[in-house]
Amino acid sequence: MIELETLRDLARRGDGADRAFVDGALRMRWPKAGAARGALEDVHAELAAAAARAHADLRARIASGALRGAALRACFEAPPPAERDHFVEEVLGIAYPPLAEPAPERELVTYCPSGYDEIVHAFDVTGLGAGDRFLDVGAGAGKSVLLAALLCGARGEGIERDEPVYRMAAGAADALAADARFVLADARDAAFPEADVVFMYIPFTGATLAAALARLLARPPRFLCASAVDLACHPTLVPAGEARSWLHVYACGSTMRA
Repeated sequence: MIELETLRDLARRGDGADRAFVDGALRMRWPKAGAARGALEDVHAELAAAAARAHADLRARIASGALRGAALRACFEAPPPAERDHFVEEVLGIAYPPLAEPAPERELVTYCPSGYDEIVHAFDVTGLGAGDRFLDVGAGAGKSVLLAALLCGARGEGIERDEPVYRMAAGAADALAADARFVLADARDAAFPEADVVFMYIPFTGATLAAALARLLARPPRFLCASAVDLACHPTLVPAGEARSWLHVYACGSTMRA
């Protein structure tokens, strides 16, 4: 096993790939860390600080409004696909969510960030644009919501129940001056605001998913972007565009199949 001081040195001096490796190593150690948890948290904090230093100029340009839209998308898509998500998350300030994650309750899914390429594919298929309302149900650290605001000019909103992760998302929105807000709430019973595009990346399964869909479609958005489950059999959902990886995009509305 790699010594903690070696991981600390990689966190301080390494590049983005090194930082991603250290983050994974820390998360593997966390469940059995015991008295060493404080030391792991210290290294984890150094990861976030190193990423902030590495990407300070980009983050400042985003916050000032000088780097948004198509130019920012080109910047995000410059790294190869295997490195793209980590780069995007570091720039957004959400690459290193808290180490401690509560065990998911029945029909809930543990924290799992959605992929950049699938998110922007959803934007392209739905035509998300300036002034549109974008909602992520189970927003995690806010990746899709922040990207909707920064790349498309949409008004982003995310619902997240894990308070430390919610605070990370809200802090990133403030730091980047993004038109994005986050609500600390349990999406199983939270009020869903009206939205043009709704995004759900595996927040729940089974009956919990069915109940959430029923509530969402009571005031249907124009599009629903969902994962892992094929909802094409739903009477008010029509596939829109081609599925990509886990992502399925559906046009919504009670008359869509008429």
